[in-house]
Amino acid sequence: MKKGHVHPLLLHLFCFLMASSALAEEPRIQFTESVQLRIADVFMADAEYYRAITEYKKFIILFPVSDKLDYAHFSIAMAYYRGEEYENALPAFAEVRKRFPESPYASKALYMEGLCQLRLKDYESSRVTLQAVRYRDASSNEASLALLAKSLVAFDTGDTKESRRQLDLFLDTNPPHPDAGAAHRALALVSRYEELPMKSESLAGMLSAVVPGGGYAYAGRYGDGAMAFLVNALFMAGTIAAIDDENYAVAGIVGGVGLPFYIGNIYGSAAAARQWNVKIRSGVRDAFWVTLDFVFQ
Repeated sequence: MKKGHVHPLLLHLFCFLMASSALAEEPRIQFTESVQLRIADVFMADAEYYRAITEYKKFIILFPVSDKLDYAHFSIAMAYYRGEEYENALPAFAEVRKRFPESPYASKALYMEGLCQLRLKDYESSRVTLQAVRYRDASSNEASLALLAKSLVAFDTGDTKESRRQLDLFLDTNPPHPDAGAAHRALALVSRYEELPMKSESLAGMLSAVVPGGGYAYAGRYGDGAMAFLVNALFMAGTIAAIDDENYAVAGIVGGVGLPFYIGNIYGSAAAARQWNVKIRSGVRDAFWVTLDFVFQ
């Protein structure tokens, strides 16, 4: 080896050792509870609910004695709820209550159970659960919001009087509540709902009994009314013509075939009136839900 010349192998070895030393001195991220929760929370905030559930479950497995287990379990239930998986959210919220009865998330979980039942249209269970929220802690924010949710239950079941009572109770017991304005708007919608013009199902049926298709026309379904009138008129005309010809067997057959159409015209008219009522009410009902939608945040 010439004097002053560094062998290439030694040069490579020197560079490797220096690189290893530099990497060893770089700061390393510590995998802690807060890091894992942060990962899950980011997915939740980005509406990546299934990935958020996976990360919260990882937290539960990796940190089984953490004092934030109640938060992780509650967040899993909320992820199901926000993803509109109400069937899965319901037992998840119930588990939070059972496993962490003293946690501040227990009351929130009970309230959310009531909302899940409302979303699933299990109105009676929702009413009972929401009442239990008030029994548990009448001074909590969830107890106040439970009144609004009960108003939704009553409204959806057509009990506008009870819906109004729950809204009035909310306003009386929570005058400075930030959602008082929404409650006032909801009261106005209840009044509007009660004043909507309704079609009588009985009257629709009677009109079609007298003049086939008349009930359909009353319910605003003029095309169906014209068709019902034409079909029944043809059967009636055929029956009458057969009787005039003293062909009573044919008259019986034609009349027998036409009778179901006549009866169906009566029941169909009543159903048309009912559908008209549902349609005209649905717009106000949707507005009512939108007005109180903060309940579901």
